[in-house]
Amino acid sequence: MSKIGFTKYKDTTKEILPKTYKVNEITCQRKMFCTMINQYLSTQSQFNLKDEKLFDKSLLHIFEAKILSFFQFDKFKPQKSQPIVKIFAHDSLLINQYFKQSTHPKMHYLTRSIYFNPEFKMLLGYAHPSIDLIQLIFNGKKVEMMLDLNEIFTRTVYSRIKKERDKSITLDNEYIHITQRGVTTRLHPRWKHIHPKNLQERQEEINNAFTQLKNKECDQCYLVYPKTEEFKRHISVKGESQELKMIPYSFTFINRQEKRKCKK
Repeated sequence: MSKIGFTKYKDTTKEILPKTYKVNEITCQRKMFCTMINQYLSTQSQFNLKDEKLFDKSLLHIFEAKILSFFQFDKFKPQKSQPIVKIFAHDSLLINQYFKQSTHPKMHYLTRSIYFNPEFKMLLGYAHPSIDLIQLIFNGKKVEMMLDLNEIFTRTVYSRIKKERDKSITLDNEYIHITQRGVTTRLHPRWKHIHPKNLQERQEEINNAFTQLKNKECDQCYLVYPKTEEFKRHISVKGESQELKMIPYSFTFINRQEKRKCKK
């Protein structure tokens, strides 16, 4: 199972970023990662993809900066006192647990007198906007983020399908179903590299797709993979009585504002 994100390695934080067609610079790979992660986040918590300078920093720094943006750290003594709007009791326990484990100086300073609870368990129903981000990089014990690339890829493909009035689009586990004019098309995104001259590497997925067509689980079946230098055009694969397509998916849309830099 392919994983992406960051993890602690010795005394450093190691980034594991997705690599695909025309997205070669590490800043562009970070932007691509954040584009994909935004699918999991509320509007308040999403990263500003137009801020190109943001991606000069590490993933951990990007997440920490976004989390800290929800807290009033720049002025510990505001000029005007602010009324209490809402108290986040359960959320505060998680936030303090995360701040205590973090190596960020501000987070560490604010929790210097707080006890780190090794028996802490995550709950459901958190409401503070920073929790969306904290839950992605903190499991209650340590700070790291290793996410299933196939799941993230599938969500990204799903979110970018053009919505139309007469078209139904559903995300069903690892499949995306598009129903329009009585025809159901199944998309099966997988983050695997395709070599057009050696499709035997993907034979199991091809066979499964033909079985689904034979069992009338769908009318059309497309296997979706990341676009590469070798895999730039769709491939039609014919069976005994069915036909399916293998589709290259490009992420170059994230580079529209910095094409020269990211297309080396």
